[in-house]
Amino acid sequence: MALKLSTGLRNILLEEGSLRKAFEDGILNIYSGAAPTSADDAATGTLLARITKASGAVVAGARSQSQIGIITITSHGSGETFVVPVTVDGAGPTNYTFTNTPDAGGVDGVALKVAEMLNDIPQLSAIAAGTTGVIHVTHRIAGGSFTLGAAGGTGTYTVTSSALAATLLNTLKLGASASGVIAKNADTWSGVGLAAGTAGYFRLVTNLDTGVFSTTEHRLQGNISSSGAELNLSNLNIVVGATQTVDTFQLTQPAS
Repeated sequence: MALKLSTGLRNILLEEGSLRKAFEDGILNIYSGAAPTSADDAATGTLLARITKASGAVVAGARSQSQIGIITITSHGSGETFVVPVTVDGAGPTNYTFTNTPDAGGVDGVALKVAEMLNDIPQLSAIAAGTTGVIHVTHRIAGGSFTLGAAGGTGTYTVTSSALAATLLNTLKLGASASGVIAKNADTWSGVGLAAGTAGYFRLVTNLDTGVFSTTEHRLQGNISSSGAELNLSNLNIVVGATQTVDTFQLTQPAS
């Protein structure tokens, strides 16, 4: 069986989302028995384990909060340059430079242009607020990390890289993608056995998912085995109270 995507997950991937965004606060449920025909279907079998970050508790409906950085433009002369070093998900810094030619007109105009520049970074969202030259920058993935710097240039501006720090839950997160592959981040993915049984299939879901039939929930479903499955575990026998760890979880987007 190949991976199965729910209707809700396919819809968000076709519109404004990404796999990483869809599961920014993920939980991996391990069930016994054969997987349902569709990821939209209600879960079958017995829920054997609920995999979270380091087996931590997750409150249904809770959400991680993204870091917010602030850049304030305080000058707008024609030809001035504004250089912002950005590090995203540990990669960087990369200098992003806006040159105010022709003059964007006022600090608000420059802020709009700098925000457009930063908004082109796939992981970040930047919004220029009002007419005060203020730009709010956040990670598109709740809990994602970034740093903003000030590398000079001829323009005048201030940077507060973390005006609001990220708030992270005990949910699962995927790391940055590379070469068409995305994998679990560096966190420990584990959970305590809830029932005894043999792992048969998994669902990666959000912490809102109740397991009933749904065409809106984000679900990724696959088989579990000791090898050759969508999720391979060294031990398929789940024991009540024993910790089950998922050491490897990665997904590949084919080129065709």
